[in-house]
Amino acid sequence: MIRLLSFIHNTNPCIFLTKILAFRAVIRAMAVREIHSRYVGTFAGLSWAVIHPLVMVGIYWLVFSVGFKVRPGGDVPFIVFFVCGLVPWLVFQEILTMSVNAITKSPHLVKKVVFPVEVLPVVSLLVSLATKVVMLVILLAMITVHSLPWSWLFLQSLYYLIALNIFALGLGWLVSSINVFYRDMGHGVTVIVGLWFWLTPVVWPPSMIPDRFEAWMWLNPMYYIVNGYRDTFLYSIPVWDRGFEHLWFWTICLFFFVLGGRIFQRLQPEFAEVL
Repeated sequence: MIRLLSFIHNTNPCIFLTKILAFRAVIRAMAVREIHSRYVGTFAGLSWAVIHPLVMVGIYWLVFSVGFKVRPGGDVPFIVFFVCGLVPWLVFQEILTMSVNAITKSPHLVKKVVFPVEVLPVVSLLVSLATKVVMLVILLAMITVHSLPWSWLFLQSLYYLIALNIFALGLGWLVSSINVFYRDMGHGVTVIVGLWFWLTPVVWPPSMIPDRFEAWMWLNPMYYIVNGYRDTFLYSIPVWDRGFEHLWFWTICLFFFVLGGRIFQRLQPEFAEVL
């Protein structure tokens, strides 16, 4: 326990945050280039950013709403319930799956002494915001079409987005640094994210969880985020009405943020030699 506390104490996330601010123009340019490279040369272009999530939503709606007849309860249609949970999940999934290869796919930048490689996973975070915007527009359109009420509480989604980004960035630093030395990490992340999706109430309602297991679900930070988005957009529950859930989430979130930053700092000097 003493070694763990010392390990955390010696980490200074402020160093990373300072470099992120100092190189924000570079990060923004790299994110724009990444988004552009996804669709360059395609016939539909940026339209794929809308087509892909719409097709995904349609498939899940057919399987779970029409096929299995899953009902979230209340007056909320399943498709709106599902999309509301899918918004933060797709952002998280994109950050994690992009971050794992952020270092290995940019050896030319890693070998530049003046370039801060710790900002590479941040590019993944910025790229994911494009997905967030597209999915948010789809969600708001569905809320309007189904005559669900709008609320000023929609603004608190910014809090959950910040919380999600901090958690995902810590994991991004962790998996990207380990992947430099153990390339199995990339495949492992794909498997873990797939399993994590089904352990998080994106498709299924939290009411399906037996009471004796509900406390364990709060060990899943994405459970907090997904529920928070639904509280915000569907149930008009203010963030301050959630008490101990905040403590659970931020304890786990900051642990992984500090752990990811510390491991990245420890392994960073070896990146150039391995790549």
